[in-house]
Amino acid sequence: MTYAAHHVLTLLAALSAMAGMLRSRLPWRAPRTSLLIWQAIGLTLVLSVVGVALALGLAPYRLGIVPALAAFARDLAGGGLPGALTPFHLLLTACGIAVAGWVLAAFARSARSVAALRRRQRALLGLIARPHPEFAGALVVEHPAVAAYCVPGRRAAIVVSTGSLGLLTRCELRAVLAHERAHARERHDLVILPFAALHRALPASRHVRAMLDAVALLVEMRADDRAARDDGHLILATALRRFRTCDHLVSPPGTLAATEIGAGGDLDARIDRLSAPVPASTPVRVLLLAIAVTVVSTPISLFLLPV
Repeated sequence: MTYAAHHVLTLLAALSAMAGMLRSRLPWRAPRTSLLIWQAIGLTLVLSVVGVALALGLAPYRLGIVPALAAFARDLAGGGLPGALTPFHLLLTACGIAVAGWVLAAFARSARSVAALRRRQRALLGLIARPHPEFAGALVVEHPAVAAYCVPGRRAAIVVSTGSLGLLTRCELRAVLAHERAHARERHDLVILPFAALHRALPASRHVRAMLDAVALLVEMRADDRAARDDGHLILATALRRFRTCDHLVSPPGTLAATEIGAGGDLDARIDRLSAPVPASTPVRVLLLAIAVTVVSTPISLFLLPV
């Protein structure tokens, strides 16, 4: 079996794992572990696509991709490429490098644009928001529609509208704020960023969009779990039910909102899960982690080791 065939197999394994994760509700039982699996799947998809092109292009070196790239760079700088490297090999190598550069550039653009959005949001909040008199760290904006969201970052901001204050009881408001603080503490924005960047690189791909939506929903479920530790599952579920029946203020781009309806924020699924929680058993968590390690380790090893 050739080196490239190994990468094709890892690509097929990642696609199969992605299809299984999208069809099953088992990931909802362990959101944090499932997020690790999605990160492994996303990394494997990119590495495998790049790996197929580079493995074929650099095949004459008979090395792992990273050592072969280093040898290729030395030969290119010295002006003496091996005679076994045909124009076809050079084209495939260029394609592999271009795809890797394209994805990295999309990641950099996404990170830069999101950071700029959040700077503007914090500046705006400094002008229009006021601290909540009871809940430290929460900011209140005057608006009749309901909204609650987190502006992530090193200086995270938790924001609620006056419409939310009039809608929720004290316990429900505390649960919603705990949900948003979970986003800030666990830096869920960094979890979503690579998938958002991949979607930016491949905006027409339905599979990439489905993967981004699944990750966004798991992020919300993970924050639900953190909030429910202190305030209980039913209190947060009741708060979400109240949000679902009201007019919503659309959260600003780049934020994480507990009450967002649509892609990645399926309130019905979250409410059902909170109303009848089924914690994942240790064997399930071990199985999910084993899948993640297996999916991500194979392409990485193929980049480093000759086959």
